[in-house]
Amino acid sequence: MDTRKAGALLRQVAILHARMQREGVDACCGGATGTQCLILTELGRTGPVTLADLVRRLNLDKGWVSRAVESMVQQGLLRKDPSPTDRRAVIVSMTESGASLCCDLNEFLDRQSERVMQRIPPAERENVLRALTLLEQALREELEGRPLPVWVED
Repeated sequence: MDTRKAGALLRQVAILHARMQREGVDACCGGATGTQCLILTELGRTGPVTLADLVRRLNLDKGWVSRAVESMVQQGLLRKDPSPTDRRAVIVSMTESGASLCCDLNEFLDRQSERVMQRIPPAERENVLRALTLLEQALREELEGRPLPVWVED
């Protein structure tokens, strides 16, 4: 396997996908920033979390996330409540407006992905989906620092 080619291709796919989402989100979310969209989609996946957990999950600067959350609270998209178990922690959750925008965003991104998949020959779509599933698993394992599997080659 040519690892340089695989690495370059993976970087290019990531860049193109991020660009496509960023440009689409600008049209879809009425001025929401990329960070705000990340926050909404993460809260949509996880439900309410502490601000510290949100920062860890997004792997972004704490000040950057805090400012974005505060702006979203002011816009009525998020709510901050004191943690019932830790006086120093704040629980971040979506309001009804935030959940509605998150739903719109996810529907938009799903349609966008469907259009991209339509550009792939029908006979290859299942292979692409399988490869994406394997790639996601491998990326998660790499981020978690799991040992490499021992593959037996035929």
